[in-house]
Amino acid sequence: MASPLLPGPPDQRRNLDWCWSKLPSDLMQFVFDRLGFADFQRAKSVCSSWLSVSRNSQPNNQIPWMIRFPKDNNHCLLFNPEEEDKMYKTPNLGNDFAKSSCIASYGSWLLMQPESEYMEEDLDHQCNNLYILDLLTRERINLPILQPEFGLTCPILWTDEKSKDHLVIGMAHEELAISFKKGDSSWKQIPTLSGIEECFSMVFKDHKLYCLSNYKLKVFDFSGDIPVKVFKTSVSKLLNNPLCISMRMRLPGIPMKDQLNHFKDDMVVTLAGHVLIVKCHRPSLSKIWSFEIYKMEGNNNKWEKTVSLGDETILLDLGITVLAKDMQGIKANSIYFSNPTPYFKDQYDENEIFIFDLDSNTVEQPHRSVSSSFPRSRARWFLPCFKRESYFLQ
Repeated sequence: MASPLLPGPPDQRRNLDWCWSKLPSDLMQFVFDRLGFADFQRAKSVCSSWLSVSRNSQPNNQIPWMIRFPKDNNHCLLFNPEEEDKMYKTPNLGNDFAKSSCIASYGSWLLMQPESEYMEEDLDHQCNNLYILDLLTRERINLPILQPEFGLTCPILWTDEKSKDHLVIGMAHEELAISFKKGDSSWKQIPTLSGIEECFSMVFKDHKLYCLSNYKLKVFDFSGDIPVKVFKTSVSKLLNNPLCISMRMRLPGIPMKDQLNHFKDDMVVTLAGHVLIVKCHRPSLSKIWSFEIYKMEGNNNKWEKTVSLGDETILLDLGITVLAKDMQGIKANSIYFSNPTPYFKDQYDENEIFIFDLDSNTVEQPHRSVSSSFPRSRARWFLPCFKRESYFLQ
């Protein structure tokens, strides 16, 4: 974003440039606070006065970014859909970052859990603790040691940027829901959630926890001191129980893992608070994922298939929808997702992150040229929140 090129003699153009640099600071800040990341970077380079005002503002990001975790590295790579083929690298995020996996995110905060091979080490060692990390400011909050062998499943992370409150929820095993929030000294069992056995998907939105199992969808209100169940309905006829279902007859000469049909069911909560069930499927010997979306209609607890999200887009990794109408860098009526079954890799799992266009029923891989440089690196979508204090991108 440069000063406008207007006709006229050079002296007149220089005067116009001077006028742009002398705009009132409150007006410039009003503009800066409404710019996305790419436009923000361009605007602050116009002149020294604009750069000065930008230090009191922050980009107003409303689109998902891709985050990649190169294997055995203590940094990650960020990609902004507004800036094609441009890559940002974070600084060193700690020696234990390379030994951990991101299992949930909220804004710029990541919930990190040690990889399974490191969970068997000395539990007193810091790298075996779960922790939450703001990857843009490198602020870190260590969580208490978690004893279950397989760590936290169905993880939920929520933070409040103003109050610095944070909440982590997950399943210690299939019948035990636990939580940790700011001010706690240890993980706490959530007795109200004792009836969510075999829960495999959770979403936390507007102080409500949505829990999906193979049989029930339950909603709990967390606005009070004790969570209260406010809704329950059956989903048993809608969901696929197995995560992966093999072919009935094995084909000779082809590894069995390549002959699996891949299935995954996920839950999404829309901007209006409606619950969607998203059914993911990748057929045997195929690279292509397909999706079906079901929405509960009215008060009769009946699920109806829907083919359009309107002006919204699903961020499947976050379990939410975002507004995408007339917004650069994000496609409306699409599903942004990473590999739904990363633990069942085969030769067809060459990529980790995708966009599914519901209008054309086609899948595309974003940042294809950059992604090819980091094959099989872990990746996910997230919604970074840029803070006024600082953000570190190289």
